[in-house]
Amino acid sequence: MTVDELHQRSADMVNEYPGLVEFIDLGKSTNGETIDCLRIGEGKYNALIHGFPNCEEPFGGNLLDYFAEALVQDDQFREDLDYTWYIVKCSDPDGARLNEGFHLGPHTP
Repeated sequence: MTVDELHQRSADMVNEYPGLVEFIDLGKSTNGETIDCLRIGEGKYNALIHGFPNCEEPFGGNLLDYFAEALVQDDQFREDLDYTWYIVKCSDPDGARLNEGFHLGPHTP
């Protein structure tokens, strides 16, 4: 997914699951891109996970998008884990933008 797609899916999740998902603005990148974080759940433990640490690792953001969906759609899964999750799908949006053409696929072996 592109930076915009990851950001939009996060915004949609916040709107779809108010009270369960919170948007946290972590600040701006060097080029002024928003670096956002989703806070999901109210567990005993805390976990921060981030994807897309540089432009050559795009699939971590996709994985975290899927993981965030699993957390909000499955109450039992989320409660069994007993974590408050802080999910940053794209921690390097500037680098991600430089490589967006690659992310569009096709992704074949």
